[in-house]
Amino acid sequence: MTKEQKRYVNFFKKWDGMGMLGACIAVVGLLFMWLGMSYFTYIFAAVAVPVGLGLFFYGSSGRAGESDLKNDIQRKRETLQFPEIEENEGFRFRGRVPMDPEEMLFEGYVMREGLYLKKKKNGSLCSSEYECAKMLFLNDSFLIKRLTFSFVEDAESKESYEIFFAQLEDARVERTSGMLQSATNKSFAAKTCHVVLVWDGGQELYLPARDDIYTDEFVEKLKRNYITRK
Repeated sequence: MTKEQKRYVNFFKKWDGMGMLGACIAVVGLLFMWLGMSYFTYIFAAVAVPVGLGLFFYGSSGRAGESDLKNDIQRKRETLQFPEIEENEGFRFRGRVPMDPEEMLFEGYVMREGLYLKKKKNGSLCSSEYECAKMLFLNDSFLIKRLTFSFVEDAESKESYEIFFAQLEDARVERTSGMLQSATNKSFAAKTCHVVLVWDGGQELYLPARDDIYTDEFVEKLKRNYITRK
């Protein structure tokens, strides 16, 4: 395990308030020491200051933060490119790329048993795995690149798909909810939302999506433009 992966493990394992709690205990200890009202206050201060400082440094050091998650996700997301559509890459995509090709981004934390799970400051649930995908609309097909990676392991999976409009059989939004047990044996209420594409005799591709009305509208657009018109 690399140093960066250990920092992410600590992010999921350590309580966010530990550093603040330690700082408060140390400050109270110093206050009691300054007041020096009795023998008891000196004893309390002598214990509280080192304990508080220890909790502060243990809770604050050696752990990643939510900003690190965000930066790593952005860096990985930028690796999803479509160099094969460039003119100098051959004839396969010539004449099939629109003048202003449309791209769609799908992304979200992977939610399944056994991963590290944690509530972020905004209350949303994150995990130790992330999935992102880009869909490029060509004149006759969808070109899709999907990447799944781990923050705490050397696990990374890259996949490419091309789904021709004529092959698309169905599109739907699939939502799930339930309790998941994390790698730390804690249970979390988790929800998922995926756009599911069905093509070429029943093959299915799950793409992580936001659980909102725009996802439903996107799927209805796919049905209206590429399925019902056949």
